[in-house]
Amino acid sequence: MQTHTVSYGEFEIVVRPERNARGAWIADVSVSRGAQTIVDTRPSTVQPEWLNEEEAIRDGIEWGRRFIDREFNTHESGSWVAARSRAERWFRDAEES
Repeated sequence: MQTHTVSYGEFEIVVRPERNARGAWIADVSVSRGAQTIVDTRPSTVQPEWLNEEEAIRDGIEWGRRFIDREFNTHESGSWVAARSRAERWFRDAEES
């Protein structure tokens, strides 16, 4: 099986597709930033299992991106209450300056 490497911002996601004991494809994933490995391998689970190598690769890349976003890319809340609060602060600051 071939190793696939994808850059995602300052991170690198390495996916190694492999077959499990039942013959289905799964993805082994590593996430690193520079020389530091953040996640060495993705925990093995029963699901998901994929019918082909390409699906396992896609799953591994998506898993790595979600992990990076969840752990390192903090996003502001998307609620309308938070958006209104940010807008009110912006208008207040604009009026004061």
